[in-house]
Amino acid sequence: MYGYHNRIARVNLSRGKVTYEKLDDETIRRFIGGKGLGYYIIYREVPPGTDPLSPANKLVFAPGGMTGLVPGSSKVIAMSKSPETGLISDSSGGDAFGPKLKGHFDALIIEGKAEKPVYLYIHDGEVEIIDAEDLWGRGTYEVAKEIWKEHPKASMAMIGPAGEKTARIANIIYDTERASGRGGLGAVLGSKKVKAVVVEPGQKPNVAHPEEFQRLWKEFYSEFATNPKYGHTRNYGTTDALRSSASLGMSPAYNFSRPYIPDELASKLAGDEVKKYEIEPEWFVHGKSCPIKCARYVEVEYKGRKIRVKPEYESIAMLGAATGVFNFQAVAYFNWLANNLGLDSIAAGATIAWLFEMVERGLIGENEIGFPVKGWGDEEAEEKILKLMAERKGIGAILADGVKRACERLGRGCEFAVHVKGMESPAWDPRGRRTYALSYATADVGASHLRGWPRPHQLPNQGPAKELVPSLIEGRDESYITDMLGVCKFIPYKMEDLARLYSIVTGEEWTVERLRKVAQAVESIARIHDALDWITPPYDDTIPPRWWEPEPEGPAEGNAAFIDYSDFLEARREFYRLRGWHEELGVPLPETMKELGYPEFNDDAGRALEVVKKRMGL
Repeated sequence: MYGYHNRIARVNLSRGKVTYEKLDDETIRRFIGGKGLGYYIIYREVPPGTDPLSPANKLVFAPGGMTGLVPGSSKVIAMSKSPETGLISDSSGGDAFGPKLKGHFDALIIEGKAEKPVYLYIHDGEVEIIDAEDLWGRGTYEVAKEIWKEHPKASMAMIGPAGEKTARIANIIYDTERASGRGGLGAVLGSKKVKAVVVEPGQKPNVAHPEEFQRLWKEFYSEFATNPKYGHTRNYGTTDALRSSASLGMSPAYNFSRPYIPDELASKLAGDEVKKYEIEPEWFVHGKSCPIKCARYVEVEYKGRKIRVKPEYESIAMLGAATGVFNFQAVAYFNWLANNLGLDSIAAGATIAWLFEMVERGLIGENEIGFPVKGWGDEEAEEKILKLMAERKGIGAILADGVKRACERLGRGCEFAVHVKGMESPAWDPRGRRTYALSYATADVGASHLRGWPRPHQLPNQGPAKELVPSLIEGRDESYITDMLGVCKFIPYKMEDLARLYSIVTGEEWTVERLRKVAQAVESIARIHDALDWITPPYDDTIPPRWWEPEPEGPAEGNAAFIDYSDFLEARREFYRLRGWHEELGVPLPETMKELGYPEFNDDAGRALEVVKKRMGL
């Protein structure tokens, strides 16, 4: 098919063997690429109940259907069964890895377990398994330098020491500054003894209508690169977002205990403060084909050490505001350190924030932690804890698996451990936009800020949350579509634009409605798999206790950050109903899968429904 190579590479590490498989056009039409294709592979090949850190689990890298083809389409999706949540999980990453992988294969499947550390080297449409014992134990910045010495044109996905130690909040780092950060997927590579995947430039797939495609490419690039209405994003990227979240009553400050903070405090970790340290980016992490180029390098000196990093809002807010550290130079260093160690900055920040609140409440002290911790704003402690997490030493051995397991192991503090289904929340407290709580609660991976933003009510106390469920579903579908096509969510394409571009690429007619059907089907198969595994939606599609607490200071809907339980349940039922799932049990109905054109999932949907009923004693 145009836009694809119709090839999948499968690396069996246990046997040290690489095979190549044909990807048929019909599978592409039904799952597109990226998240869709990856979820289908994991669904088919990793049964419910599989231990995420066992050789039976698999990890898939899948570029999207238009990755590397249209402006702002750098995304690759990493997918596996998450060691943190036990769910099918995906996390997107940027930089050049996705486009370069797209030059060889439509997906890379990694299975089994190597006897000793290796890296995978992809070139000329082939994969080599290469010894990596000399890279094991080293940080990602050092590993990248070593690999670039030998392969200067390559791009790489790699793990740090945290992934090697199978910390369940370990991530996958791309070319030093981008990550598939969520769900602990770095631990999956670590469990398989894979230090890195290194990809040389390949051959872009052909498009069906090259002349029209080039014309539109130039039009979209010019529009996004010059239109003044995108100027704020081009200038600040996401780094000014703490001011927005603080004003909306959605900040994560002090472990989500203060969703509203004053602008003068938020500004210490926001746009203009960040730009004081901005420097010119380097070639290998600058988005050459991106018209927005929102990410910026900064250079700071912290404790006599000069570092460069490309900070984003989520990392700044979770390693800073959430832990009570409002010193940008310290937070930028923590961001660099988390990248180097291969830790999910969101999960790490959330877990440290929880520990600091434990200290503030007098629930844990030096005798258990192993060293003095002051609580909020303790920069020295935060640095030390990040390192201990990656090493799995001392208190870090408990914290390395995330906040849910940490509070359960210590037997206290779970009432203010902020997570959904075991995944720590990103830096947006939903009390400032009530229906957003439903997005977290029903997301297939756990708490995620990338599963659809519902529209806010325009007036205080305007109406029930259920009124905004259609906008949540619309946003969720669009999130899935961009993840299947490999397009960055910060490039302001309309869905009609993407459907038009994908039609020109493939030579087949794609409408927004057709793309939305695929999105609904992919979300539904993830839900079926998770229900067959352990999810019981009426119990697990919820939010943590902290978010049921009112926060009267915030200028949110009704001038109080508050989520009503009955209102939430009504909205959840409406979401299930509109999604074609059982209205009370939240499981996709067999007839829904048939109507969507995916009847092969009918039996599993029916079986999942019966499993959930049995768990609930119905």
